Amino acid sequence: MEHKQTILLAPSLSNSSCWRSGTSDAAWSGPGPGELIRAALILLLSLGILCANLLVICVINSRQYSKYIHAQPRYLLTSLASNDLAIGLLVTPFGFLPAVYGCWPYGEVVCQIQALLRGALTQQSAVILVCMAIDRYVCMLHPHRYHKHSSKGCVAVMSTTWIASVAIFGVLVLPRGGYYFNGSGLLACDPFFARASLRILACCCFYFPTTMVLMYCYGSAFHVNKLRLKRVVCVNTPEVVSGGHIERLVAHERRLSTSASRTMAAMSLGFIVMVTPWTIQEVVAACTGSKPPPFLDFLATWLALSNSFWNPFLYWLLNNHFRRISREFLFTKILCRSKPLGTKQHCCSTSTGGLDVCSIAGIDLSGLERCSMERCSMARCSSLSLANTPPLPWETGHVTHGDVAST
Repeated sequence: MEHKQTILLAPSLSNSSCWRSGTSDAAWSGPGPGELIRAALILLLSLGILCANLLVICVINSRQYSKYIHAQPRYLLTSLASNDLAIGLLVTPFGFLPAVYGCWPYGEVVCQIQALLRGALTQQSAVILVCMAIDRYVCMLHPHRYHKHSSKGCVAVMSTTWIASVAIFGVLVLPRGGYYFNGSGLLACDPFFARASLRILACCCFYFPTTMVLMYCYGSAFHVNKLRLKRVVCVNTPEVVSGGHIERLVAHERRLSTSASRTMAAMSLGFIVMVTPWTIQEVVAACTGSKPPPFLDFLATWLALSNSFWNPFLYWLLNNHFRRISREFLFTKILCRSKPLGTKQHCCSTSTGGLDVCSIAGIDLSGLERCSMERCSMARCSSLSLANTPPLPWETGHVTHGDVAST
């Protein structure tokens, strides 16, 4: 006996519209306390996503921050922040009025575009996280091969995956009946799947491959880096000072790679934590044919969308150089004031990555910024003369990726 799968029909948007078809009267009513709280949460989250991701894009692409990050991680983080910025600009704000009035006030064409962007942008976020994990995996396990590559391949991958995401969800959403107004969860328009199996497949393809790649890449990268650090002799020795450029360059490269990997791994962990409740809810609802309670649906959906805000927050929390330059940017560019007072640099502190590469002869290897001999001597740093130290390759402009690869 053949079992025919039930084909579902999308709810008519006219039933959820604030303007009923055939009439010119508005269908909304006055909001209650619950609706106002939901609307306030959506508004605050949208503003937080916009401001936080704009700050990330401006700071990591600034001249002051360029010495703390390589070109390819900078491009990947900029792509993720730009994608999250698009979510905060084109997806989340459209839930504000529906949260207040309980209906869709923008019309059918906007609903169709909204559903397309909702699916494509969230899928692209997962793709960018996967690319970041693969980038860190290659960088930590195969550094010689990694430094020979350019960021042009990364640009091509991002462009191709974005086009593929828009094309896939365009096929699903653009036909009539491929979208609907989600009045309990997103409070905006979502892609509609005519079969429960398609809904389960979409959730699983979004969550499980992404999670497995993230866990494997970062787990392998940090495991290899831990074993490698056990075999590394402490680089804060006189041989490093007098041994030439390559040792200091390698130490600096390791610090940059470890710091970037740790931050990207935290972002990936945040994605897994935030998206897991929504994935479980979608799979259970599709398998059972039931509808989750409105409160749980709203909480799980917007918790997943809040990942676009937590990514910049985690980057700010785990990167002291980003925090310092962000404060300077806000004071000088936004508030039009002078730089904040207080301790500006910790030139002699041990830093991220587990390597004690303190400043050597007055040179801060963590930020490649010169600091005074008096401050460094107070923090048990070397008292060698700066004039006896040969200039660093990146100070003379003669450093190449081939120098790094040859080590």
